[in-house]
Amino acid sequence: MVRQILRKEILENLLSLRFILSLLLAISLFAASGFVFVKRYEKQSQDYWKKINENLTSLSEQSKQLYQLAFYKQGIYKAPRPLTFCVEGFEKSLPDCIRFDAFTSDLPEVRGQGNFVLPHFSDIDWVFIISLILSFVALVFTYDSICGEKEAGTLSLMLAGTVPRYAVLLGKYSAAMLTLGIPLCLGLFVSLIIVISSKEIVISPGEWLKIFTVVLLSFLCLSSFVLLGMFVSSRTAHSANSMVILLLVWVGLVILMPSLGRIASDLSSRNTTQVELHRKLDEASKQISDDADKFGENASSMATDLKSPMNNPPAHARYVTAQMNAKNQVLDEHHREMLAQVSTGRNLACLSPVVIYQRASEAIAGTGINHCVDLRRQIERYQDDLKQYMRGEDAKDPDSLHLIFPEEQCARSWKTISHKPVDFATVPKFQERDLALGQSLKLAIWDIGLLVLFNLVLFAAAFVSFLRYDVR
Repeated sequence: MVRQILRKEILENLLSLRFILSLLLAISLFAASGFVFVKRYEKQSQDYWKKINENLTSLSEQSKQLYQLAFYKQGIYKAPRPLTFCVEGFEKSLPDCIRFDAFTSDLPEVRGQGNFVLPHFSDIDWVFIISLILSFVALVFTYDSICGEKEAGTLSLMLAGTVPRYAVLLGKYSAAMLTLGIPLCLGLFVSLIIVISSKEIVISPGEWLKIFTVVLLSFLCLSSFVLLGMFVSSRTAHSANSMVILLLVWVGLVILMPSLGRIASDLSSRNTTQVELHRKLDEASKQISDDADKFGENASSMATDLKSPMNNPPAHARYVTAQMNAKNQVLDEHHREMLAQVSTGRNLACLSPVVIYQRASEAIAGTGINHCVDLRRQIERYQDDLKQYMRGEDAKDPDSLHLIFPEEQCARSWKTISHKPVDFATVPKFQERDLALGQSLKLAIWDIGLLVLFNLVLFAAAFVSFLRYDVR
């Protein structure tokens, strides 16, 4: 019985004008998305590798003396992600550079190329097309799925026989999903053909799995809007009323809810200004200075002559290290505050399946705020590797004091760190790595669960509502 209803609904959908228009619109938008991404990615890749080579050249110069490696401020830029054609995640508006040495790192900053004319406009990626366009198309296919049949008088005839109501609901839902799947899959196929035709873009097997996961999430997102359309259609008696209600709900879920989340986030939390941040840094430094005696006698003293009785290199090393740790703690706290504000805005907007879908897709693709967080974590691990390397090389120099701490003047005049050259080939180099699919799924598991829950709740609501629907 479900198969007969499914065949009937699919045939009606395929012969309708709305299907032809949605098919042409989807293919056009996905093709445009592919072309725009390829051009942008090729330019970003060229700029990225140019900056990476410049950093390596400067790092090579510093290897002439070991201590210079410790205090050289490297500038690491976010690598362009090949899966930004799936979900861009506002990459161009987020910080893309972190400057750091072996002891500390600055706050992330924006230094790369962005859309400075229209900085707040989203790029046309898969998630944008599905969230804004195909979600509305899903409502267009389902706004009259129940009440339209009632107005035509076919629903009462259908249910007058032995056709159970659950079969009607399942048939219509399956038909709507299959019909939507045609423009979606064709659009995705066209976009992928354009992307992989570029010589600059290489998609690894792991990234293909991530693309497949994003496609599954796309169907989950569209499914929630199909069920929403069927639910509202089963609660109204006229198609016009159903369309008006769904239009208002769509505007609220897709446009207003994400915007209100950002506004509520700005109102609920206040950013620390640069003046306040510098004040906190000074206070942290002063607190260590006031307790300088606990690090040893003359811990805060630093005469140029190492043999001066006022100098106590081990105590001074502990003192300066404590100051740097205190400052790093303030910077880390400030960074966590910025991330918390972003999370607050998104959590407040999680009533929208579109926001949940976007968050999950960004986590899977490794773009957006997740990219920024992961880059900073990788840099912290690289700093540990760099310090470990310097300790090993410094231990080979009998003239060094073997005190690796963040004071360049001491390193130069006291030779607390070796001044001998090192083999640049052995120096650790930073290389950004993508998260594996398993790690990405862990980041997205709650959002995926919420998206599934949305579908279950809407299906239950549509089913119960249709069971009570008056077909007369």
